[in-house]
Amino acid sequence: METRSRELQAAEYLEKHRIKELVGYLTSALLFFRPALKTLGLCTEDEDLEDDGHRITLDQFKDEVNKRITEIWSAF
Repeated sequence: METRSRELQAAEYLEKHRIKELVGYLTSALLFFRPALKTLGLCTEDEDLEDDGHRITLDQFKDEVNKRITEIWSAF
């Protein structure tokens, strides 16, 4: 009886915190975002995209994108 109660609690927790949606989003991110960054020239094949635990602001992101675009276009 206690096992059934724990399973019910676990299912309620997963639903309440939308864990299944989060896992789906993370899976999509792994499958689609990295190839898109490579296509845009914002990520190289050997570049490591590990999360260093620091938050990135929109301005920091824009600056990095602009820097990389400038590097790419400077070849032309």
